[in-house]
Amino acid sequence: MTKKWNLVIVSMILFTLLLSGCKMPASKAPTEEIQTTPIQIQTDSPEFLTPTADDKTGPTPTATLEVVFTPTSTPEPTPTVLIPTLTKPVEYTVREGEFPFCLARRFDVNPEDLLALNNIGGDVSPGTVLQIPQEGSWPTENRSVKEHPTTHTVQEGDTVYSIACEYGDVTPEAIIAVNNLEEPYTLSAGQTLQIP
Repeated sequence: MTKKWNLVIVSMILFTLLLSGCKMPASKAPTEEIQTTPIQIQTDSPEFLTPTADDKTGPTPTATLEVVFTPTSTPEPTPTVLIPTLTKPVEYTVREGEFPFCLARRFDVNPEDLLALNNIGGDVSPGTVLQIPQEGSWPTENRSVKEHPTTHTVQEGDTVYSIACEYGDVTPEAIIAVNNLEEPYTLSAGQTLQIP
């Protein structure tokens, strides 16, 4: 009979412990406060020993080093601008401010081949559709006219297309992308553009 009572008592104690475990409060969230933790360092190195009048070797000092934990801020991500990759089109419609030599530089074709393929002399009006040679390249190694990346201040009458021509090997699509321009890509005199 005593074994039975012992079993009942042990069961009640376990049951009570289980119930009391459920009433524990939840832990607190971490705080953003700066916390310091003093650390004691004891050293016997000669530069820390200070001799006294009655002791030639000096006491062994203890130094307190205070460590400060400072929360760091997460850096803002740098926005990534995707610049469209230029593919050589089979034909291209000339825009305001563009001309055949500009297009030859941009598409990396020989200007003579471009003029011969389209049977033109050199000037074309906006809206003209030109056939773009699929072979050949610009006659010199460097296709740029002005050094870039840089910034460009828009002048009266500038278009994204004419500005691209000023720099030579820069595409209007790249200027549009890096400056987040929206159609119809209207520019204002004095506006500053990034040129990739």
